[in-house]
Amino acid sequence: MHIELVKPHTHAGQRRDVGERLDLADTSARWLIAQGVAKAATLATDIKPSRRDATSGTTTQGD
Repeated sequence: MHIELVKPHTHAGQRRDVGERLDLADTSARWLIAQGVAKAATLATDIKPSRRDATSGTTTQGD
């Protein structure tokens, strides 16, 4: 799922800034949205691939 951060966030020790767009596993993306840290991204442009969470068992290419 593609998201855009609306608050700064640190994931796996890496600092992410407001406005950054990420591609995350649905579970992680929905959790960040529920916490008010992110919103669903409307455009797939400028999405930075990110590692999927460990429970999904899959990864994407890293930054």
